[in-house]
Amino acid sequence: MFDKIAKSRWKHVVMFITVFTFVATSIVAVIVYKLSGEISGVAEVNGIEIPLYEFNYAYQIAMRNLESQNIDTQILKKEIIKQTIESLIETELLYQQAQKEGFDASSEQVKKEILNIPAFQINGKFDKQVYLQTINSLGLSPEAFEEILKKDLSANFVRAIILASLYVSEDELLTFTRKQLTKLSGEATLIKPKEPTITEQQAREYYQKHKKDYSSVQDKKVAIYRIDIQRLGQEKAELLAKDTFSKLKSGQTPTQEVEKVFEDRVQSLKSKTDIPSDVSSSVESLSSSKNILFIKNSTAYYILQYKGEISEEIVFESVRDSILQKLKNQEISKQVEKLHKSNLSITELLKDNVSTTENIENSTMQELIVKYGIKPDDTGKILNLKLGQKTPPINVRDGLLIFTLSGISEPDKASAKEMKNTLLPLIKGQKFNDTYQMYVDKLKEKAKIKINRRILEDG
Repeated sequence: MFDKIAKSRWKHVVMFITVFTFVATSIVAVIVYKLSGEISGVAEVNGIEIPLYEFNYAYQIAMRNLESQNIDTQILKKEIIKQTIESLIETELLYQQAQKEGFDASSEQVKKEILNIPAFQINGKFDKQVYLQTINSLGLSPEAFEEILKKDLSANFVRAIILASLYVSEDELLTFTRKQLTKLSGEATLIKPKEPTITEQQAREYYQKHKKDYSSVQDKKVAIYRIDIQRLGQEKAELLAKDTFSKLKSGQTPTQEVEKVFEDRVQSLKSKTDIPSDVSSSVESLSSSKNILFIKNSTAYYILQYKGEISEEIVFESVRDSILQKLKNQEISKQVEKLHKSNLSITELLKDNVSTTENIENSTMQELIVKYGIKPDDTGKILNLKLGQKTPPINVRDGLLIFTLSGISEPDKASAKEMKNTLLPLIKGQKFNDTYQMYVDKLKEKAKIKINRRILEDG
């Protein structure tokens, strides 16, 4: 579907709808939760506790997904915890609603879903041993995992019912396509701030204040400890390895019996011939959130420790132009915001700013939206004009727009039909997002919700 959209002549409209949907659905009801230190689970929804294992599972999945994208999860830890709790509360509310309506997932549906999960399969067939190993690695029993899956399936049933209930009428499609494809002619005057002058001294001062933002990470520093099985014997080596792992994990120094075979940047590890290749390659997975690794081969135990990033400062001269442009853009944004808030007359606006006037010939509303950054709520100010009329100043991306209408014509049928076919699923998606968010907000408003204070504080 996305390939088709990318090739479509309507891709700008698609982007417009998608962005608008995101903005619209992010403005949701503010729900005030009670914080409690008396809950044993992560939260309590209408008297039913969400167990800690559900939080740990969801949190681990979220962390792994972010780390797979090379995102530093350590700095986002508190936000990830909050979002995980919020997601669990939403799922619990939907699950309780599904139970009330009598369409929560059955045990048979849960089992069928498990059998079809690729992570639990070998050569396309469910493998019980793989299933148990996988969920055990996430700290879950089969009963706990099945309960989580039951809630997720039930919540999805509710979402599916909301989606199925939505309908986009022909009139809605026609109204939208007319707004986008009606052809307009006239005069567009754009009023925008004068281009600011940023001095090199201002750029240097900014660089000094934000030096930490201008350092490039070159490598990471790691340490590798080895416990020799052949020299110490299996039992003693194993005990020493476990003790070393625990000490490093808690920030302590290992005993003198433990040999530190490497401590330097990862790049230097390539020249070390006495460290096995599987150990050398494993250091790549070390990070601030995964700072200790335990590896064993036939001759030794290896414990790998992350020691931090090694970065170098970027000199001012190499970032001078980008800082100048950044400061210029920031100043322009401030001036545009002032323009948007001003109630000055046209004469006063033209006195302190610059203006450009362009003749518009048979441009669609869609093209004007993309060209000037016109907001959805302001399109009517242009479309409702009569010939010869002009709009009041309209807030647009770069300043203020005044449009004088000299001609208007209906969209051609072929273009309208093509656009309707492209936009139908997206308009329905927008409706779903809005309807679903209102539904969830209403459930939250009626619910009694408590959050375990300790979970938030641990973040």
